[in-house]
Amino acid sequence: MQRAVLTSKIRLRQLRCFVVVARKKSFVQAAEELGLTQPAVSRSVRELEQVIGHNLFDRSQRGAQLTSRGRALMEAAELGLLQISQGIQEATTEVDLTETIRVGALPNVCSQFLPGVIRDFKAAFPDVTVSVIPGPNADLLSDLRSGKVDIVIGRLSTGDAMRGLVFEALFDEPLVFVVGQSHVLASGNATLEDVLEYPLMLPPPGTIIRQEVDRFLASQGVVKLRNVIETTSSEFQRAYLQCTDCVAAVPRGVVQQDLERGALIQLPFGEQELTGPVGLTTNPEIGRSQALSELLTRIRQRP
Repeated sequence: MQRAVLTSKIRLRQLRCFVVVARKKSFVQAAEELGLTQPAVSRSVRELEQVIGHNLFDRSQRGAQLTSRGRALMEAAELGLLQISQGIQEATTEVDLTETIRVGALPNVCSQFLPGVIRDFKAAFPDVTVSVIPGPNADLLSDLRSGKVDIVIGRLSTGDAMRGLVFEALFDEPLVFVVGQSHVLASGNATLEDVLEYPLMLPPPGTIIRQEVDRFLASQGVVKLRNVIETTSSEFQRAYLQCTDCVAAVPRGVVQQDLERGALIQLPFGEQELTGPVGLTTNPEIGRSQALSELLTRIRQRP
């Protein structure tokens, strides 16, 4: 059966029953939550299985245990039902002009990508307050989980940090090695071996950028650094590079304006190997107002 035809045969009621049974691991408890009879719930799940052509629950075990196909459908169905619910809420809710939207963003996003987005949004919704909260990627994702921010614009994390969250890539951004304009390496074809003769400024261990830099250095045979300064402050990075012979590894967006006016010089290596996605991370459990939906649209459409 073609995928489009198969999908058209699936009903929202069937998916809803399937998801609740999977959560409760019991047809009886699912029926109580849904306000239906157990036979009605069982019939909806069986209809869904007939459309898909495979069992979604292993009925030979005690309780309602998902099969491997059931687990795969469960992940997509939960998110899909939540997005439908959010869409209905957005379509039926007026813009709250007293609303505050909290945007968590990496420093490079704050300085390059976000200003134009917020400018355009505020022109359309001047009475909606936008609070921009900078910070390290891990802290921002933690704030997103706890509801302290509504969205995060940052780098793609891995493992448990992203569990339950949704990442949409917006653009690729390289990490670059930079020095002050008067640095001895600014005038030549510096190599990584040359850089290691000088202090190296990096984000702290555990940050996404530090992990990427550490992987790059390890791929070049560098497993231990001799002289390191650690910071997430872009202001400190700029000031320190101007008064020392330090080399910094930073997202290019943080220092783009400094590079354009010649205050900092990019060294000629590492850019291709250290390019990674920057994107929008959302928490499906956080409801979306119309104003937040408008901001998300502008973020996604920003060139």
